[in-house]
Amino acid sequence: MEYPIDRYRQRAWKTFSDLFETFKSSTNAWQVGNVFDTLTDYVVRFPEAEPSPCAVAEAALERWHRTQGSMCWYDDYGWWGIASAKAFDDEYAGIFGSHRGDFQKIATDCWDVMRRGKPDKEYEGKGYRGVPMVWGNRDEGSQTGYFTSPETWAVPRFPGGVWQYEMFVDARGEGECSPSNPSNPSMSDKMGWGDFAPPQVVKLGPFQNTVVNGLYLVLALRLRLRDEGAGADKALRSEMMFLNSWFELEKDEGLLLHFPDGSALVRERVGTYDYCEATKSYPPVRGYQVDKVWCGDQGLILGGLLDYLSVEPSDPKAESRAVSIARGVLRHLVLDQGVMPYSAGFDAYNDADDYSCGSGVFWRYLLWGFGRNAALRKEVLSFVAEDPENNAIYKSAEHAYASKPPYEPTNNKLFTDFNVLATLTAAIEILKEAERSGAEE
Repeated sequence: MEYPIDRYRQRAWKTFSDLFETFKSSTNAWQVGNVFDTLTDYVVRFPEAEPSPCAVAEAALERWHRTQGSMCWYDDYGWWGIASAKAFDDEYAGIFGSHRGDFQKIATDCWDVMRRGKPDKEYEGKGYRGVPMVWGNRDEGSQTGYFTSPETWAVPRFPGGVWQYEMFVDARGEGECSPSNPSNPSMSDKMGWGDFAPPQVVKLGPFQNTVVNGLYLVLALRLRLRDEGAGADKALRSEMMFLNSWFELEKDEGLLLHFPDGSALVRERVGTYDYCEATKSYPPVRGYQVDKVWCGDQGLILGGLLDYLSVEPSDPKAESRAVSIARGVLRHLVLDQGVMPYSAGFDAYNDADDYSCGSGVFWRYLLWGFGRNAALRKEVLSFVAEDPENNAIYKSAEHAYASKPPYEPTNNKLFTDFNVLATLTAAIEILKEAERSGAEE
């Protein structure tokens, strides 16, 4: 089948122009970092789209300086770190130009915050020690034993994983945006914790959710592969040990939601805490949805597993799991309009704007893997050839601008255009290759 590649290119060019204008004035730090990652993917393929050389890098650097003061959760730094780590890659050198060193420093600085914490945040000896240390650094304050009591049990089931924010019971100062802070009760509702504790006591959290573990793994790998980032090798191995422990669990307990066709999807967070002797059970993690997924997690874990093969090429399951996740999205996380941002019925925790970017994140990492891994490339091209007129890649490109009910409406123009650009950038490359492969057969 001949696909309308030229039409996709024209639409992508217009979308890039619109998105870039929105990007230059956006104030949500992690959203800007996320979009920056895809802007560079587009410009490295279509450099003539930039209004001037290095325009994207210059705008991103300005946004970094203006928004980094609002960055709060550890995963905020992951998005920026991964996007900025491309400055170590010679393929992207021209995009960063004279600012290449600036972004290399942003990447390693973000890594240092994730790994070691925020040195300027101290609360009576319990400050910010980084994502691997959240459980060991928990601050129970006036509620000694809070996180290890049966009623508020939060003991992690497996070692090696990371958390998106520090755990503390007593309210901290102004400017603290943790979901653990009782001074911000709306966040407790957003994260699905409900009435877990009295108002003056922290709601149980944070969680070992997939997004922060995926970001941590990808950033560690991107830096390790460039011999950058102190402690990156140790961190990525610890993270893989954690993820593999969850991958190996079966059925409702595991991090992978399996399908009869051999495909899989990654759940949004781990499902249980460690075994509690008092209750004779593995207490469930709050907000866990056994059959619901966010599309952004699929991209992060897929990308991380494929990057891991560059460190451990003999890993017996990393590649097959990554391919099964791609298959899971393209076969099971779709509507007539194409790939969905999250599964039908997914509880977006009253935050549809943030979760709306799920499909864009997936397409970015699918494109990344398509150009770097032969097994994924073969799987994707076979998927297109199996049904040239109705496959999810073609349908996603054709309906890139379509509204996608039944999802919650969002007024987030940044992510609306981001999803379109990420979709079309991936579709152009994949469908063009599918055409070529079909012509050779």
